[in-house]
Amino acid sequence: MIKLVLDAMGGDFSPAETVAGAVDYARDSGHTIFLVGQSAAIEEELAKHDISGLNLPVVEAPDIISMSEKPAMAVRRKKNNPMVVGMKLVRDGEADAFFSAGNTGAVLTSGHMVFRRIRGVHRAVLTTPFPNDKGLHVLGDIGANTDCRAEWLVQWGHLLAIYAEARLNIQSPRVALLSNGEEEGKGNDLVRETQALMAAEKDLNYIGVVEPKEMMAGEADVVVVDGFTGNVIIKTSEAIAKYLLNVLRQEILARPLAKAGAALAKPAFKAAGARLDDKEYGAGMLLGLNGLVTIGHGRAKRDGIYFALKATAQLVDANILQKTQAKIETLMQQQSERGDAS
Repeated sequence: MIKLVLDAMGGDFSPAETVAGAVDYARDSGHTIFLVGQSAAIEEELAKHDISGLNLPVVEAPDIISMSEKPAMAVRRKKNNPMVVGMKLVRDGEADAFFSAGNTGAVLTSGHMVFRRIRGVHRAVLTTPFPNDKGLHVLGDIGANTDCRAEWLVQWGHLLAIYAEARLNIQSPRVALLSNGEEEGKGNDLVRETQALMAAEKDLNYIGVVEPKEMMAGEADVVVVDGFTGNVIIKTSEAIAKYLLNVLRQEILARPLAKAGAALAKPAFKAAGARLDDKEYGAGMLLGLNGLVTIGHGRAKRDGIYFALKATAQLVDANILQKTQAKIETLMQQQSERGDAS
């Protein structure tokens, strides 16, 4: 039986949508979902659902961190917030993983404060499945680290490969580095330095650099990028997808014949919209901590919360935390041996 912790107050539509998603997932999975936050508001939402036979313990955490607050300051000032309280349940062995759709910066700060990084991890990396022409690949970092070093990106290549195996069931995932050209030697100083280091990694299936067009064509299973660029990619992609759908809708409505054609093409439009909708894989993971933490989009509603909890449980089942810890130990041993040899 998996036990998950949900920040019931996190997200734009909490606690109504977070609680509803938790109820749906608890009913389908049989798992325990701890609902952490302001207990009166959570109980009020639970009263709207049939929760007979479901294990949905409510844990009081009165302090709320809004999306507009400065994360580090808010987490330290509001120590009884759902993120810290919920993560401590995982740290203390009462639950297996934590999920929040709240303030991303606050989740990152809380994760580092409660769990600390795995010994040997330079920086935790935030990652998520990302759509391409062939399905999905893993992209990271997507916003946890804006200023990065080459050795961090190399280590992330290893960690993201583990995540790709667990989340997308890809064996020996192809790892690439995002750049502004296909040729080795392209890119800024960080990209060029990282290329050389990655190419020397013997147990990493590194295939070289890719441009965005190769990334979107699905030519890599893992795409490594610094957190600033990765976050811009995520937000730009969401904005472009929304823009294209709006333009298409406007142009169809402006033409009577196009309206008739659109009616016939409605199933295709619906399928295209589903491919562009990230709700089924919209839970990113903060990889590299001594605890399993996933983060969802602030706009997630009932079904988005459901799928995020499902993805989090999948990662628990895959033992990704233990695999990450073992991989870091192996990398540290190899580094030590190379140092001894030199």
